[in-house]
This record gives sequence, C-alpha cells and structure tokens, in this order.
Amino acid sequence: MTKQREKMPHAADEPNRAQRELWSDEGVRQYLQQDDRWQDIWRPFGAAMFDAAALQPGEQVLDVGCGDGVTSLQAAGWVAPGGAVVGVDISGAMLDLACQRADSTGVDNVQFLEADAQTYPFLDETFDVVVSRFGVMFFADPHAAFANLARSLRPHGRLVFVCWQDPSKIEWAALAIGAAAAHLGPPDFGPPGAPGPFAMADGTQLRGLLDGAGFREVTVQPVTRPHRVGEDVADVVSFITSMDETRALFAGKPEDQVAAAVQGIREALTPYAGPQGVVTDATAWLVSARR
Repeated sequence: MTKQREKMPHAADEPNRAQRELWSDEGVRQYLQQDDRWQDIWRPFGAAMFDAAALQPGEQVLDVGCGDGVTSLQAAGWVAPGGAVVGVDISGAMLDLACQRADSTGVDNVQFLEADAQTYPFLDETFDVVVSRFGVMFFADPHAAFANLARSLRPHGRLVFVCWQDPSKIEWAALAIGAAAAHLGPPDFGPPGAPGPFAMADGTQLRGLLDGAGFREVTVQPVTRPHRVGEDVADVVSFITSMDETRALFAGKPEDQVAAAVQGIREALTPYAGPQGVVTDATAWLVSARR
C-alpha cells in the first residue's frame, strides 16, 4: 500500500457536514498552529492506547480521526511487515499534514482517506483492529458510527480508543476554567453528548453505546497521565487565551474583567511550572472492545 490520499465525495445530506465545515476552517486552525503542543498533551494517552491494542505484524488497522497522521504512522511501524494502516479523517487540512509526515518518513504501508467514518462504506470484515486517539467524539450519530466500525472489523477484531472525560479531569483546563469563571462566569460547552471533545465524557453511556452497536467485552477504564502543556506559564497562558473557546468566553466582556481572568489563569498555573515546563495531569477514558 502506498501513501495515497483518497477523498470521498460529499453527499448533499451528509450527517456530519457541520463538523466537516468546522474542521476545514476555524476548528483546525489552532490544532495546526499548536501541533507540537497537542502532541505533547496527547502522546501519553496514545501510548496507553497502543499498549492496550497490542498491534502485531501483518494486521490491518483503521485509525479513526487520524488527524495529522502521527498515530497512523506509529501503527504502520508496529504492523510491518505484512500489515497496513488506513487513517480516516473528515478534515482535509489535517490530512495534508498527515501526508507530509508520511512522505518525510518514507512509510509505505499507510493510506489516508478523507471521509466520514460514520458513513463511509468500508468493506465488511476488513480490519483486525480499529484505533482512535481522541478522534471518535465528533460523530453526529455515534451509534451509527460505531455500528459502521463494528461491521468493518473481522470476527473477534479489536476496538481500542481514548477519549476525554469532562474538562474537570484535565488539570490545566480545569485550572483555567475555574480562574476565568471567577471573573466572567462559566463557559458554555454545549449540550451533553453533542459532537465535541467531551461528547463521550459519561462512561456509563459510552459503555451502553458500544454494547448497542454490537461490540462485546467492553471495558471503559480511566487512565491518568502527566503531560507537558508548555515551556513556561507565559507560553501556556498564550495558548489558552488563543483557543476558540476562550475567545468566545472573552468576547464582549469588559476589559478589566478579561484582564483579571487572564491574571487568574496565570496565577493558577504558576505552581505547575518547573524545569520540564508546565506539567499537569489529565484523566481520559481508555476503551476496548471486541466484535
């Protein structure tokens, strides 16, 4: 398999159109600008995911929401020789970076697919393993999406992914939210379960979702890992205040209140700065199941 890029035509009634449009514009902006930082944040959880997935040479892997391709390329290394990886993502901009990474590393057993994993007609019983590092929380209809992924797995095939719990379990985010809320009120994360980073925060509902989609031996367990958020407090404050969610919270608020909120964020993060940078803990769900 070569490092080819395939693009699925968009249907007029595609259910995830809003997410595709988001991730082709403002939704992808900060992830591309802050790619190294996000890799530092995600890396420990990706390692936990791959430990649980235990990929073997010769296996066929689907990487859902592969984004910039880091996890697809890692998986490609573990399943070689004889195995291959398909990385699927709805964001063409993210896949541009994924293809650049593949070209620069010379990996020849990975293919990238610009499509919606919820609706894409994967061949039945194609993959041995489906993995995802923070890529499954954006489906318009998660039941339909996981049923589609289950259909793509071979009998006894494995599903392994990590997804965020609620923001209170991400230490740097919780500190920032608490400090800003003291001056500006709480942010609006949208209705529970809506497509977004925290759509699968409820572990009980998540387990029921996978059971209902036809998976068995479902396990949903918390995994806590430290990660580096930035080189120093000023760097992390700049990162947080550049986020779309923070900009929305600040919009239209009095300048003195915004300044007080930023100062509060700075003070809350200061105890976490050290020689390795600003390091905090986060807790995500590590989910595994079989078809």
